[in-house]
Amino acid sequence: MTVFNKNEFSKKIIVGALLLLVALVSYFGISKVVIAPSFNESTIKSLDDKRDTVMKLTLAAASSSTAISLIPGDAGTPIANKILDLTSYFVIILGAILLEKMLISVVGYLSFTYIIPLACFLGITYLFFNKDILLKLAIKFAILGIVISIVIPVSIKSSDLIYDSYKTSIDETFEATKESEEYIEEKRNEITEEDKGILDKIGDYISDVTSKIGNDVSQMIKKGEEMLGSFIDAIAVLIITSCVIPIVIILLFAWIVKSIFGFDSLKLLKPYAKKFRSVSVSKNISKIRDSGKDANL
Repeated sequence: MTVFNKNEFSKKIIVGALLLLVALVSYFGISKVVIAPSFNESTIKSLDDKRDTVMKLTLAAASSSTAISLIPGDAGTPIANKILDLTSYFVIILGAILLEKMLISVVGYLSFTYIIPLACFLGITYLFFNKDILLKLAIKFAILGIVISIVIPVSIKSSDLIYDSYKTSIDETFEATKESEEYIEEKRNEITEEDKGILDKIGDYISDVTSKIGNDVSQMIKKGEEMLGSFIDAIAVLIITSCVIPIVIILLFAWIVKSIFGFDSLKLLKPYAKKFRSVSVSKNISKIRDSGKDANL
């Protein structure tokens, strides 16, 4: 004989109504807010600044490669080709930045439009069917939704902290590159002028001019090597802040989610569930006994 517990049913209705309210607010409210440009304005601005930096570095690399390739005697060609090859890394970094920019809104939308409401629906279903698997899935999907919604913003904020520390060195790369290009162009023009007048020189003057040209070329090669080193440093910083750190944080969150999905989340609630059930059962037994006594009387 099952005795209807009005108080317990009322609690289920209240909890179910709250879960339904959370699902509706998540679906119709929060999901619209997280995709609004104003909500992620600071994060998007940070990504746009990185994108602009990558574009400037790409143009600077192309310009530097051209300047170094014009060093007399093709002595700078290997360095120029190496700098030109570095542009492929800029393309990878730019792709990572654009991907983060797209995901910043998508993950929040997916989380609050589908995952959180699904968790609430599973929770409501558990209230009326008392299946432990439903409660377990509800808790896991709720945690998954929260983790997914914060993983990209957290990864971007973490990379920004490191990027801000090295931003000055990247800005110095632009200045150093510009100075080196001007130096190479100046020396190249001097050598060109000396080449024009070298036929008019005789005797010891010829060896002096040749020695000076060789020294100028060596100095230009050295400037080219410095430019190559500056670009490599800038690429290393951008790869770490735009690719490595976000990937590491995403993998960390993935490990957390995996651990959660492999963890018996019901262990946290089983003591309370057993207590709740024992109280309900004892109340039902007492009512049955009281009704039996009344019948015997």
